Amino acid sequence: MRRFIRILSNFIVKFRRAIKRHGIIGLFLVTAERIAVLANNLRPSIRREISMREKRAAEFDLQYGVDTAGFIHPTELSINHPNQVHAVSYRGSDSELFRKAIGTLSIDHRRFIFIDFGSGKGRAVLLAKEFPFKKIVGVELSKELHAIAQDNLKRFCSQISRCGDVELLCADAVAYPLPDDCLVCYFCNPFDATLMARMVLNIHESFSRNPREIFFVYYNAKEGHLLDSSDFFKSIETIGSVRIWQATQSSAGFGE
Repeated sequence: MRRFIRILSNFIVKFRRAIKRHGIIGLFLVTAERIAVLANNLRPSIRREISMREKRAAEFDLQYGVDTAGFIHPTELSINHPNQVHAVSYRGSDSELFRKAIGTLSIDHRRFIFIDFGSGKGRAVLLAKEFPFKKIVGVELSKELHAIAQDNLKRFCSQISRCGDVELLCADAVAYPLPDDCLVCYFCNPFDATLMARMVLNIHESFSRNPREIFFVYYNAKEGHLLDSSDFFKSIETIGSVRIWQATQSSAGFGE
């Protein structure tokens, strides 16, 4: 009986949050979309891919002595912030796709700061240490996930770590002041279109003030249409579920 009450209570919390976030009509549309996704996930090829990603996540944690696996809904976290309604469930980036995506960037990593917006438990931050970035930053709104990421960073054991300057911040991603350095901005589907639109605008404004190389690496690019419809970003690569856009000084209408 207690288990039933707990399940019902969690459902009510999630339902109220969904109504607040999407509205009644929007909720029906989102529900239909998720049913379609679930149906697609039943395909044997997709199930094998999901199984392999879960296996790689478990192997990553075991190999490096960390805790980055799992699926956590925002309602399971005690986030007391207006933007929490726009947060998306935590699921770490696939290590194989991340390495391939960052590895395709033809850049001198030593000139770039890597920023993971919505860094969760910190898997992408830890993976980014395999590249010689000037600095690595993880920005996470949840205090619980931020604390886990801090512990993971302390416990992370890797012989191929190539960046020693790592900063983890418990902060609102859209309020984070972008550095004036060249940037690799990384997103693992951390929030909905409302906040992603603000992030696109933030990066746009930062570039306008100081034109420089900026890459937008988006894992599971649910709101990729926001970048596709912007003259500021140019799509340059797609690797599985990761899409990459670039803004440079030669972007039309900027830096002139």
